[in-house]
Amino acid sequence: MTEGDGDHGRLDERAAVIIRAELARVLASDAFRAAPQLSAFLTFIVERTIEGRAAELKGYTIAVEGLGRPADFNPQIDPIVRVEAGRLRRALAQYYTGEGQGSPVLISMPVGGYVPVFEVLDSEIATEWVPVPVAPDRGAAAEAPPTAAKPADRAAGRRWTVAMASALFLGLLALGSWYLSTPEAPTELASARPAAGEKAASPPPPENTAPLQLFRVAIVMPAMPPDARLAEVLRRFTDVLVDALARFDDLVTIRVPPPGAAAPADVDYVFEVSVQAVDGGFEGLGRLRSVRDGRIVWTASSGRPSLDHWQDADVGELARRVATRLMEPFGIIPADARQAAPPPAVRCILQAFDARRTMRADDRQAAQACLEKLVVQDPGFYPAWAHLAIIALGEHGSDFGWEDPLPGSADGADKASLDRALAAALTAIRLAPSGARASQAMMKVQLARGSIDEAIQKGQWALTRNPYDPDIMTDLGALYVLRGRFTEGLPLLQRVAGAGVGRPFRYDFYAFLGAYLSGARIVSENYVAMLAADHGPLGLLAQALRAAADHDEAGLARARAQLREKSSLFDKDPRAYFTRKGFSEEVANQILAALELEKR
Repeated sequence: MTEGDGDHGRLDERAAVIIRAELARVLASDAFRAAPQLSAFLTFIVERTIEGRAAELKGYTIAVEGLGRPADFNPQIDPIVRVEAGRLRRALAQYYTGEGQGSPVLISMPVGGYVPVFEVLDSEIATEWVPVPVAPDRGAAAEAPPTAAKPADRAAGRRWTVAMASALFLGLLALGSWYLSTPEAPTELASARPAAGEKAASPPPPENTAPLQLFRVAIVMPAMPPDARLAEVLRRFTDVLVDALARFDDLVTIRVPPPGAAAPADVDYVFEVSVQAVDGGFEGLGRLRSVRDGRIVWTASSGRPSLDHWQDADVGELARRVATRLMEPFGIIPADARQAAPPPAVRCILQAFDARRTMRADDRQAAQACLEKLVVQDPGFYPAWAHLAIIALGEHGSDFGWEDPLPGSADGADKASLDRALAAALTAIRLAPSGARASQAMMKVQLARGSIDEAIQKGQWALTRNPYDPDIMTDLGALYVLRGRFTEGLPLLQRVAGAGVGRPFRYDFYAFLGAYLSGARIVSENYVAMLAADHGPLGLLAQALRAAADHDEAGLARARAQLREKSSLFDKDPRAYFTRKGFSEEVANQILAALELEKR
């Protein structure tokens, strides 16, 4: 049977497992590993079809959500989707005549549309291939009844063996179990593992099976101004604001009622925007309100002295700044939620961000346990997988500034933590191929694995998907600095450092390091002062480098000694320490020379 020539609802779990297994094989091929845009295109259309959303596969949707084009993308002007669709058809054809010969499933995209077709080619079977549509709500327990196979489909011989389908399904279950059975898994998960020779008990049902919720924010326009030009200003601001906020898709979902409509009741925050004429010009007002208790959390205003001088680009830039201020990981809404009781899923995600701020092992372990509960509750919740990948790197010790790996960590366990991080990042990308946080996670995993080019590619893609997220901007800028590409990294880091307050120390550290290593002494001084209160490895390294630049031998010796106390690896082999953190050999040499250190 052929599936994909219509939008029949979400596929049942058995069919989804089979299709995703074939998708993974295609993406792992040489042709697709070297073509990230084609991989993103294919993953996006396959996942949408599996989810029963094939009707959404239009040129605009694929361009914006699948390929990272801006919200004002015009498919009539820009042929990127049609061009990439042609490349994808050719790449699939080449795959199935080469590496994919003998594949049990064939994925294709017929000319004239973007909905993929799935064909099962194995005829040695005992059951029919009948993808079953299920209820569209995520987490629904009931499935739609199976649809009888058509005689023509049965005659076509498109079948699948029970053994193969079961093996694939059990394989994915084993992958999830392997991830969750790490030494860092939650206690209730670890204690449920059977002893040798015992029969495993059925896992208890999740405590809460409701779909996981991110921040729910409504953008409300109380009224449209009667002046057509003012109305256009308000529309432009709101359109760009919504687009920028929606890119933080691991934190927020956006609702936009029609102008004049009341705010929905089932949201966490309401941001009201309005514009009014003032002395021949105009003033825009924004007000953030907490629905839980009615508090006015934040207000902002901006305007122009004359309607004749306003620029469309100026209004757009203002909207982007407001969106960043509201929704970046340490912005207005996350900061307010940290003082209250955010939804459980958001609480775990904020805990993961905070663990990266403190860089303490106990904070990392708590965040990891919280995230692991989320993926048990909802395996399709992509943000949890993305943050799990990043958090797992703390166990490996590769995310610079983390404490050394846990005591007793051996090479095998260290490799296992990297494997877990990779598995989580791959899952996040499969679930959300256009998710910026998924690509950021993969960037960090690839850096830890030593795949520098792939890491940079993923970082650039993440920044394309969300150019307003300072955390992504910092990680990409830091990666450039670690590899000695200061002219690319420092501008990104300077943008982050100037974007807001309350940022983690590592934001300023990488800006300092980029300026210091590139010889911009005055610029570096602006950032090292911000690190004076940081007594972790980041602050200590900055203090050591500053002391070296000032020819302060006592200060240098003191900072080096404190670094050795913080890290047994730094004490044993400073060069290995920096290599583990992702520094290139040339950059590590610069730092070691400045610190007057040699491998012992």
